[in-house]
Amino acid sequence: MNIPEQVKNEARALIEQYGDTFEYLGIYEGQEAYVFKFPEDSCTGYPFVYLYDGKDATEITGPLSLDVIDSCIENIEEGDIE
Repeated sequence: MNIPEQVKNEARALIEQYGDTFEYLGIYEGQEAYVFKFPEDSCTGYPFVYLYDGKDATEITGPLSLDVIDSCIENIEEGDIE
């Protein structure tokens, strides 16, 4: 999967520390959503989600990141994958 360069730029510090691993979540409010995948042995807090609108990427963490992930999972379960 090709992760947009803007997403990688937003996640640069995480990539430098943990490597370049993302998972595509789907579409959230008209934007592509990606989650940064930490190594399995990492002790982390909230996930880091990146929304990409075709030009810019925005990093989301905290409780909102869980809402984005939950929304994308609901879309998959309902068959709304774009």
